[in-house]
Amino acid sequence: MNKTTNNKEPLVYKKSFIFVIFLSIFLLSGVLILSGVKVSAARAQSAAFLPSSITSDELPVADRLLATPATVITVTSGIDLDNSKSRTCASEPVCTLRRAIVQSRGLTAGELPVLISFDIPEDPAEGYNAALDVWELTILTTSDPSVFRSLKGQVIIDGETQPGGRANGPKIIIIGPGTGQKDGLIVGEVAGDNAIEIRGLAFQNFKTHITINTDNNFIENNWFGLASNGLDVYLRNDNPEDGSGSAGVALTSGADGNTIRNNVFAGLDGVAAAIRGSNNLFESNLVGTRADGSVPKQSNPSLVCTTVDWLGGGGVSVADNGSQIQNNVFAGLRQEVFSISTQQDAVRIKGDEHIVQNNQIGVDSDDEKVGVCGRGVYLAGANTPENTQVLHNQIVNPEMSAISINGALVDANLLRGNVIEKSTAWPQISGNPEPEAPIQFGATVPTALRDFVPAEVTAVNGTSVSGSSGANSPCPNCIIELFLDDTDTIVEALQSLAVVTADGSGNWTAVLPFELSAGQGLRTTSTSAQYNTIPGMSANTTTELSTLYDAGNYEVFLPALIRE
Repeated sequence: MNKTTNNKEPLVYKKSFIFVIFLSIFLLSGVLILSGVKVSAARAQSAAFLPSSITSDELPVADRLLATPATVITVTSGIDLDNSKSRTCASEPVCTLRRAIVQSRGLTAGELPVLISFDIPEDPAEGYNAALDVWELTILTTSDPSVFRSLKGQVIIDGETQPGGRANGPKIIIIGPGTGQKDGLIVGEVAGDNAIEIRGLAFQNFKTHITINTDNNFIENNWFGLASNGLDVYLRNDNPEDGSGSAGVALTSGADGNTIRNNVFAGLDGVAAAIRGSNNLFESNLVGTRADGSVPKQSNPSLVCTTVDWLGGGGVSVADNGSQIQNNVFAGLRQEVFSISTQQDAVRIKGDEHIVQNNQIGVDSDDEKVGVCGRGVYLAGANTPENTQVLHNQIVNPEMSAISINGALVDANLLRGNVIEKSTAWPQISGNPEPEAPIQFGATVPTALRDFVPAEVTAVNGTSVSGSSGANSPCPNCIIELFLDDTDTIVEALQSLAVVTADGSGNWTAVLPFELSAGQGLRTTSTSAQYNTIPGMSANTTTELSTLYDAGNYEVFLPALIRE
């Protein structure tokens, strides 16, 4: 039975993952043509204001090309004929994906890299679905946690090598057994099993769809948790509480330098991706959406984030050090949890020195403001985070705080250029003394940071603005960012208008891109330039949002500051 949510819409895509490979050219040059992900330009409207610690040259990563294979193993059957750990495509007359993986494990160094390609007949007996023009490969169960043997290094599995089939999504769909409690592909078995590439596949009905144990691997242009039509979520055991799996991609600690790019994740009941290890890149993915990046969200506000709303699943968790989450769309995130439970965050950060930048959170690829059911970005940990940068993200209609920071040892976390919009009041979460907020400091954040007052606006003359340090919060040489807000009761940061540096006395001036009109005002944040400006805190520590300085009369509207 095809276990999907009930949606009878036709197969229509506005964006596709297309890369055309002619094998002869591929063998000579390894050229790969990739499609991108449509992301709103609005989220990057203040991208010119990069902090001094980031330069454009340091933003990864150049397009990676397929390695030229020394060996090609071609899968010719869509039927998983047995679960043998020893039969290969060389030893048997029929080549299945399982046998191809087993064979790849025994190749010598001179036979690598190896490409596992596909050439399966257009035959329903081989899993061919003529209505969608795809091949659905149902995999047998095993006694192991994973249905496949682990991949060794320098293996490429490329679903786009399958002749024919649709051009607007993965042609090869890999379906786990039973109720989806087995893991899918295991990338790397021991240290050194690196440079594995998985692309052009769709995964359904697995617990963890891909596990990465090693370094410098590449996961690109795959679907995780979507039905074969790209419009619905494929539910394990037909149960929304089970979601489409526990995780789409999970990296283990020590898995470094991996790239996860241009994939679609939907319906995961844990996280779309668990990023552990160091210097990993999660880039240009669609998280929580259909294949085209759209979200069929409930239009009735009373039904948003309820059990009848779109089941986009969880976001991304990041641990260890130095990873980057950039240029992604997170929209429609929701899990089927108890009403007293907290929905997952779009991006949850632990560890140090991560960068979260240029992401579109709560806005789908059609620029529809569909929101997310948890926080936008959450930085938290017992001893972290430190030296993490949250830059130029667009966060719209989160059900909890847009950016939340919590932890007794948080330090040197830089917030810059983040645009935050909320169409309804920030909610009051049971057990918290105050409502959620655009930028929220939790109860364990050091008091010196929680109580530090951002820069004060003292005068506005046309487009010229001047100001000083906040009350009882001297801020010499601090970086001051000015945000546009309106004068309603909802605290927002609708546009980053200017970023300037204060003088040694904390005084500053800025030039706005336009004159403020009635109903508009300014909010500020301050970022320290040296240690102990905020007592006990390092340079590059950013405050919460300031009060609102009204364009007309400087009437002050207090923001909703969380005090858990």
